[in-house]
Amino acid sequence: MNPQASTLPPADQAALAHAQRDGIVIMGTGGMASQLHEACQQLGVSVHAFISSNVAASQHRGLPVHVLAQLPQALLAHEVWIGIFNHGDDSDLVKLRRQCMSAGFSRVLVPQQYYALVEAQMGWRYWLAPLHAYAAQQDAIAHGRKLLADTESTMVFDAILDFRRANELDQALPRSAGPQYFPADLQLVLPQNTGIYLDGGAFDGDTVSLAVQHLSPRQVLAFEPDPENFQKLAARVAAIDVAATLFPLGISDAVRFLRFRSDNGAGCAVDGSGDSQIQVVAIDSILSRQQVDFIKLDIEGCEIEALHGARELVATCKPFLAIAGYHRWDDLWRIPTLIHAINPDYTIKLRLHCANSFDAVFYAYNA
Repeated sequence: MNPQASTLPPADQAALAHAQRDGIVIMGTGGMASQLHEACQQLGVSVHAFISSNVAASQHRGLPVHVLAQLPQALLAHEVWIGIFNHGDDSDLVKLRRQCMSAGFSRVLVPQQYYALVEAQMGWRYWLAPLHAYAAQQDAIAHGRKLLADTESTMVFDAILDFRRANELDQALPRSAGPQYFPADLQLVLPQNTGIYLDGGAFDGDTVSLAVQHLSPRQVLAFEPDPENFQKLAARVAAIDVAATLFPLGISDAVRFLRFRSDNGAGCAVDGSGDSQIQVVAIDSILSRQQVDFIKLDIEGCEIEALHGARELVATCKPFLAIAGYHRWDDLWRIPTLIHAINPDYTIKLRLHCANSFDAVFYAYNA
């Protein structure tokens, strides 16, 4: 028996044995599909072909690529593993699964359904987690959900959980209107007369531009540790009429150096096996005496640590918070729980802005 298989629950062991016996088909030809193919090779799972909605090449990784509209009949006997995983509308897993089933496949697995089988090979993939891991988190999940302030938030929370646990794969996830971090239905509770807007994970300055549009802050403090992104940020901010201080730093719970995976656009992140090193700081260590009115954090899975490092500022200044809640599988309940622990007076809401439960954001403010 495969040593990894022996640690899986019986249902996952059976799923892996089935895939090893009959092989699979992978939908997609991008990075996720390639890494999934490599994982399958390590697990002894044969991949018969790749499929795509729009074929750009006849082969991928030495295997044939077939378009959904022209599938060989024999291929339909195999199960499909969708090797597409991002926030784009054309990557919506509900739609892709429906397309595969309409093409004639009887068994189609989305990433959350097979992730337990390939976790050791593929590593961290944002909010993916083995489905059996949720059972031990039921009390924590219920507590985090209870802290949400309105019906829309609990509806979004439940829909995300149902989707991620593969309980509901036929319905589109509910999305919020308006731009991410400044949604339409929360415009009236955004801080008026904004002094300082702090942007953690400022990327190329896109959210700084939105903040200037929706908040008109007197000062911007923007943090971006990736050198290539930082150059784009600096160029963009220079063209905006706003006083800004840019920090080539990451944000965490203390001042230290961390390994970092760079050159990945918006997905650059702290990574123990990363190709570079960055300095991170705690917000409280450098801004303890400043009145910050709005904090946005989208820092690729380090949001919990950053909130710990901003406890004093959040507790005393009570800024409006917009915190990304989709990078880690348990951010969905840990982030509202932490925000409430830091400031029990906050109203906490959850909104969703992209496909596949990416760009889920927690908004917290003093009512």
